[in-house]
Amino acid sequence: MFKTITATELRGQLSSILKNLEDGPVIVMSRSRQSAVLVEPEAFELLLERCEDFEDLVEGRRAVSEYLDDKSIAVDSEEVFERLGL
Repeated sequence: MFKTITATELRGQLSSILKNLEDGPVIVMSRSRQSAVLVEPEAFELLLERCEDFEDLVEGRRAVSEYLDDKSIAVDSEEVFERLGL
């Protein structure tokens, strides 16, 4: 699943390790503890996008829950446009 290397191995094999990131993430160990994870830039971007999507989903669910608890917080579209100055 994940390849694990030591920080010492990383220093000696950096070029090779970076070339092989397409095979999956690499966990870097230092003093028997995980200290870093190397991933392809595309994989990192995808993780960030998924985190943002998840945060949006959580915020949406929170807003729906608040609305269900107190429907008076709803604002009609005309008021929204007015607040936006449109």
